[in-house]
Formats: sequence, C-alpha cells, structure tokens
Amino acid sequence: MSKIIAFVGSPRKNGYTSLLIEEVIKGARSKGAEVKIYDLNDDGIKGCQGCFYCRIHEGCATKDYLQPMYEDIKNADGIIFGSPIYFMQISGQSKQWLDRMFPMIGGSSFPFQARYPGKKAVTIFSQGNENKDAFQAPIQSVNNAFSMFGWELIDSLLCSNTSSPNLKLSEELLKQAFSAGELLS
Repeated sequence: MSKIIAFVGSPRKNGYTSLLIEEVIKGARSKGAEVKIYDLNDDGIKGCQGCFYCRIHEGCATKDYLQPMYEDIKNADGIIFGSPIYFMQISGQSKQWLDRMFPMIGGSSFPFQARYPGKKAVTIFSQGNENKDAFQAPIQSVNNAFSMFGWELIDSLLCSNTSSPNLKLSEELLKQAFSAGELLS
C-alpha cells in the first residue's frame, strides 16, 4: 500500500483548490493508497525560524502542527500540494509551508542535495484570472522546488477563472485530477 501526504494551502474548505485535491486523493485511494492530509490553514503552524537546525539534523526544531510532516514525507511514496493564487503568489499559508520545507534539501556537507528523493508529486493551483499564463511564475517556482527536492512531478493542474461563486469544475479537470491521483499510487 502506498502512502500519500496531501498539503492543502487554501483557507477555503470547499473551494476550487480543496475540491481538486480531494479528487486527486480519490484517485490515489482508488488504487489502495493511504492518504494523510495536512491543513496548512491550521492555527498551530509557525514559520521558519532560520535557525539552521535542519542543516545538521533531519527535520525541524520548531515544535508545531507540522512537526510530524518530516517523518511522514520521509516515509511517503507521493506528495499532493495545492494552493490558490492570491495577489499573484501562492497563498500565505502555502508560502509559510514552503519555507518550512528547507529540511528537504541536505545538510551542511551537501547543502542542496535532495534529502528524500524519489517521491512522486502532484501540484494543484487555482486562480481567478481566466488567462492560464497569467501567474506561471509562482507555479513554476513551486514545481522547481519540488524538482530540487528530487520529486518527480506527475502532473501540475491549474484551475483558472475561479471568480465565479458557483464552484463548477470541468469534467476534464476532474478527470485529470483523478488520473493524477491514480498515478501517485
């Protein structure tokens, strides 16, 4: 049974990003995967302290809601990450999490070597702008970070034109999300 860790960077529990993450999770579970979800909007998350503990040790010195994620990632086969684009960037919750991912690259001897390579990953983004190319820079930045972590990007989904309050996802996008989840397992 494969282990998948999902990181939800949206404060909206039933928003576009969250719905797409759920569809990826359904795909992974359909292949027998065990999935653990981290809500990055949790009040118990602290930012990176820049202490460099992770340069010498595995994990992070900060004891908070995210503390178990390092061991979970180490033991996982796949990673799901999703964030809305807010004001031309990933959400603040997602940025705080990404800063806490510094331990994913090696310690003092090999500062930019992937510490836990070989994971499969799916990224999900949603944006209000209907132009799919409008905010490629923050999307590419996250995908590049995953590459530096040594993770294979299975798929990167983008839901655009999300300003509509009716939360309608296309069948094509839902199918792509489910298939991405199947490929994680």
